[in-house]
Amino acid sequence: MAWQTPKTNWKQGDKVNIQDYNRWKNNITYLRELSLEVYKAYTLTDMGTDKAYTDYIYADEINTIEANLAALPVHTYPFVIGEQQTYYPNQPTPDYKEFNRIESACLLIYNNLTGQIHGRRRLAFTLGGDKI
Repeated sequence: MAWQTPKTNWKQGDKVNIQDYNRWKNNITYLRELSLEVYKAYTLTDMGTDKAYTDYIYADEINTIEANLAALPVHTYPFVIGEQQTYYPNQPTPDYKEFNRIESACLLIYNNLTGQIHGRRRLAFTLGGDKI
């Protein structure tokens, strides 16, 4: 899966659709995979398969996204990404501020990880020469 540019300009009245949910889920998965290039292996809670138009998004699935997003700085660099929220069935849902926090946090982590990966120093020669 590939990185998808986050939507960081959510405003009141914007509607969430399946593409948004799938982007959050897949970007977090991508960030974990990207982080393994410079950090030790770790796992995140499984977020399931992509949603289709006939599927609903449930509170526990948003909570899993929140938990996995909060886990990334624990296992990589301690980015300041805001406070993890918890949602409950039949209660208020995330609002545009929370969507901006989630997407901005993903973008912050992505930019930092790609910077770390591209900034690694490499030797200009192979140790041991031509020996096999």
